[in-house]
Amino acid sequence: MKSGMRALPLLFLCVFLFSAQHTLASTTDGTVSTTDRWAWSENAGWIDFGTTAGNVHMTDSALTGYAYGENVGWISLNCSNTSSCGTNSYAVTNDGSGTLSGFAWGENTGWVDFAPSAGGVTINSSGVFSGYAYSENLGWIVFAVDHPVTTDWRVASSPSPSPTTPVVHQSRRGRGAVVCSTGLVWSSSSLKCVPTQVPVPITPTIPPSTTSIPPTAIPSHYSFLINHRIGETGEDIRILQKFFNIHGFILAISGPGSPGNETTTFGALTKAALINFQKSNDIAPAVGYFGPLTRGFINSHY
Repeated sequence: MKSGMRALPLLFLCVFLFSAQHTLASTTDGTVSTTDRWAWSENAGWIDFGTTAGNVHMTDSALTGYAYGENVGWISLNCSNTSSCGTNSYAVTNDGSGTLSGFAWGENTGWVDFAPSAGGVTINSSGVFSGYAYSENLGWIVFAVDHPVTTDWRVASSPSPSPTTPVVHQSRRGRGAVVCSTGLVWSSSSLKCVPTQVPVPITPTIPPSTTSIPPTAIPSHYSFLINHRIGETGEDIRILQKFFNIHGFILAISGPGSPGNETTTFGALTKAALINFQKSNDIAPAVGYFGPLTRGFINSHY
């Protein structure tokens, strides 16, 4: 009986070391949500990253599969989709911490850059995409929290222990003493080596400051007299976009909607800027509808 009890710690150690050698940096292979899967482009409309046929998957190093837009067709995220890497190598890559880079390709979109100089796309600890990708043919592709793309891929919360950690030394009393590698300490609650400090959260990439963007002019003494909602067009909407850009609620860094490139279309970027303006000024409900309350506030305060 006593010899059997002495064998249990050794059995536990063997199981622990085996599992340590097979620890993955992330917890899943990164499928995209069946509900939260849409990015937005002013020039292409909604782009779906979660279609069954597209089969988008994400690992610690890259994305594979296809995104789809009704107006632009399929966008390939990796040359491995068509076995073309030998002649035309490209991929949307992941640095293992959720920061994306590299290029996707579509027949109707051309190259889509996931790390443009004025943008960038990241995935946070909850699997939510944020930021901006860019295509010369489409302009900015927006990953926003109000219409998120989410994945079940997760950033690793701590470095994996090395195969030789923990090391067990026998004391004179015959008891095992666990010794962790440098930077790790033994946790009696979780029964494993853990970092001595809490890992610093990864901060998503934020587009550069817009303070250097030149102002765009609006007519003096202009008053907004008409209600507007998403999908509408008109010169009044162009003036509204100029108002937001001038007062710091930038629609886009460049391309359609950016300062000096305002449009007559009330799209997703206009709605997002309007919601931010309403929230900043406690105008309820902040739902992106340009109605009497918001019009009255602007006309009386500006």
